Amino acid sequence: MTISSLNRRQFMRHSTALTAWGLTVPAFLKQTSESLAASPIPGLPDDRVLVLVQLAGGNDGLNTLVPYADDAYYRSRPNLAIERDSVLRIDDHCGLHPEMYALKDLYDEGQLSIVQNVGYPNPNLSHFRSTEIWETGSPAEKNWSEGWIGRYFDHACGGAQSPMLGLQLGDRTAQTFVAQRPRCVTLSNPELFEFSGGERRLRDLHAVHQAAEETPPTLDFLRRTGNDVLTVSRQIADAVRDQKTTAEYLPFHFSQALQTVAKLIAAELPTRVYYVSLGGFDHHANQENSHAVLLQELSEALTAFVHDLQEMGHLDRTLVMTFSEFGRRVAENRSGGTDHGTANMMFMAGGTSRPGLHGSQPDLTNLTPDGNLNHQIDFRSIYAAVLRDWLSTDSAQVLGNDVLPWPDLI
Repeated sequence: MTISSLNRRQFMRHSTALTAWGLTVPAFLKQTSESLAASPIPGLPDDRVLVLVQLAGGNDGLNTLVPYADDAYYRSRPNLAIERDSVLRIDDHCGLHPEMYALKDLYDEGQLSIVQNVGYPNPNLSHFRSTEIWETGSPAEKNWSEGWIGRYFDHACGGAQSPMLGLQLGDRTAQTFVAQRPRCVTLSNPELFEFSGGERRLRDLHAVHQAAEETPPTLDFLRRTGNDVLTVSRQIADAVRDQKTTAEYLPFHFSQALQTVAKLIAAELPTRVYYVSLGGFDHHANQENSHAVLLQELSEALTAFVHDLQEMGHLDRTLVMTFSEFGRRVAENRSGGTDHGTANMMFMAGGTSRPGLHGSQPDLTNLTPDGNLNHQIDFRSIYAAVLRDWLSTDSAQVLGNDVLPWPDLI
């Protein structure tokens, strides 16, 4: 029996059994150690990598990319607006938050793309639902279960034998990776991914198997999956331990996660897409200081990551893209924060991304009835550009024929 032949209920039951033996199952491992040793991404035409950075909670795009020349911005936010003299100016209309000086330097170096006014039709202001829409790439009125990267894996990566085409650092596998043949590993901490007592527990499983008159399917599954678990764990642990990086990363979880991704990219693991998250952006109250801290960490971490990959010679094969489930309402609320909004902005760096501002400036005087921005760019057209121009696949097979790639972005 292989994992691919199990239905969902069987897989969850067997996975629970494996956990009971003290092993954590990285989802859907079915290939042998030989596939993991192949270099660098077997079955694919090149070794390009995509790094997705989620800003969870709904980042305030207007206080990230500040429209300092727009009086409507200051009328709408008498307390939360960033002072004009503090904005790190990009052009005569907008600039970055004053705590994002590292990203401003990256922009000035010609290594940062900023996409303005990104959203989708009929926006949903629920964290769960809007995140689901972004992770699946579905229209707002449809419910798709498979993620946009998962569908890309199914469509374009059939020749790759690796069970690690996707790798996420976090506690919960994003719906982005859900696929007919899922091949994503989710790690809460790669440095602790060598299982305590793992070898002994596998010997215990083997002894139980030998004692049985015939091999029960569940034990056979546990034995072979456990072997793959340990193989993956050793490869990741070796890369994290042995690979040196060249940049200084802040001692915070998000920064350290990006440093780990940099090590894994430099080690040329057979991984196509990495996923990391920075949470805490749901600022309904007391936004000013907490948002500034998050933007500083984002700025420092992304800049260190880009410089690190550049120094190690891997930036040209790595595309970085940020996203958040929605922006914030234009007007501040009475609690010193902002409520759920719609259109937002995205950062891109590395690969063949074209530096500079993309898209039009948000119109703060032409709002929806509930005071939110009208988007200009459908985020799915950004995904389509990534699929076509970076991952070299037919975006229509992943997102549908009605989604056209945004031009001149990558």
